[in-house]
Amino acid sequence: MSTFLAGLASRLAKLFGPRLKLQHLPQQTTTAEITHDHITWAYRLFLDREPENEAVITEKLHSWSTTQGLRADFMTSSEFQQKNSGLGRTIKETIVIKELDKHARLFVDLSDYVIGLGIVQDAYEVEEIHLVKQLVRAGDIVLDIGANIGLFTITLANLVGEHGHVYAFEPLPRNANLLARSIAENKFAERITLEKSAVGAIPGHMHLITPRITLNWGGPYLHRPGTDVPTGHDLLEVPIIQLDAYSLRRPIRLIKIDIEGAEPLALRGASQLLEADKPIILSEINPVQLEKVSECSAFAFIEEMRSRGYICHRLEHGQPGALVSGEYIDGIISVLFLHQQTKRIK
Repeated sequence: MSTFLAGLASRLAKLFGPRLKLQHLPQQTTTAEITHDHITWAYRLFLDREPENEAVITEKLHSWSTTQGLRADFMTSSEFQQKNSGLGRTIKETIVIKELDKHARLFVDLSDYVIGLGIVQDAYEVEEIHLVKQLVRAGDIVLDIGANIGLFTITLANLVGEHGHVYAFEPLPRNANLLARSIAENKFAERITLEKSAVGAIPGHMHLITPRITLNWGGPYLHRPGTDVPTGHDLLEVPIIQLDAYSLRRPIRLIKIDIEGAEPLALRGASQLLEADKPIILSEINPVQLEKVSECSAFAFIEEMRSRGYICHRLEHGQPGALVSGEYIDGIISVLFLHQQTKRIK
């Protein structure tokens, strides 16, 4: 992913370089910590305008800790695509098949630069995939919450085999439909249950905020009533499943969850399941999205899980690493929640 973005950024520089006074740009490497000036110049370079206000700058400062992440944020935005449509040669849906381990086949869309192209280049969620391959065994029951197009779902289905089961939850139709095609392609209908729904604290319906144009179809998120809908986005009503009220084969071995800030909501709706099965939880922590969707800080989320007996570890090199408190998280990280009664993870 990083190599691709760096190359694309280089091509952008060649196209736009003559229009910029580059000597005034902040000096940096591709992984430098970002500053106020980085964000201001990112608006000028990628969107040809000044930031709307200081609030948007502050949000991005809290969202991204490196120029690499900031660059990806701007280049996958709908505004960037609208203003630079000539660069997006694969913005039109382009479906191909990527072969995974054990000859499993996954349908991907190359117009999704972040996920689709990342998967094709074996550069998407590498550490996370490595981890689940170490944890999941034949016969296990696992959940993929926020399945997207199914990289984890299909990988997990290979691991659990014909006697295990994967429950996949994905509310965005374009993603869920691709996953459904992959399930049929691999003849995995007996080992995967796909629900085209979101997961939350209570059953019902909510709205999903989705971009009209994007290079990253992993970004839609649940709309919290009373909050603004960003320009260039629409609201899509989706069903909500509460896991404690949903029929599952048990016990659950692993929960992989990445739902753009709604993780606390989904896990609150699974309190009985967590207490009974004590599954390993592989989760994303995105401080900005947690506040936006769940009105919950990263610290509060981790403390809430601690109250249920779960200890949070940063994912490091595909393994549980340092303990995470949530007080000093910069940017988006992957973590493992391990129940204190879990002695081993293999």
